[in-house]
Formats: sequence, structure tokens, C-alpha cells
Amino acid sequence: MNYREDLEIKLQKVTLAMQEVLDDIHKTEPEKQRIISKLIEFKEAIISKGIELNIELEAA
Repeated sequence: MNYREDLEIKLQKVTLAMQEVLDDIHKTEPEKQRIISKLIEFKEAIISKGIELNIELEAA
């Protein structure tokens, strides 16, 4: 697996995790917001790493 594939898989996973949090009816809004904020930070870090490595990632 190359860097691009690895980063794209991570982007897909974090995007799916964000959707799962939004769909979880047992979580309160503050809990969802906290988790989503952390996932957004993670997603931005992945995109930043792609830019650093000069890798164009698919939009997730």
C-alpha cells in the first residue's frame, strides 16, 4: 500500500465515523459536537499530510 492509498483509507474511515456519530441517537448533542470536532481535526491532519507529501486525495 502506498501513502496515497493509506491516506484515502483513513479519510474514508474518519468520514464514516463522523456519519456514525451523527446517526447515534443515544449520544447527546454536546457529545456529538465534541466527537465530530476531534474527527474534523483528524480529517484535516490527513489532508494536510497529503498536501505535505504532494498527494492529491479523492474528496471524501
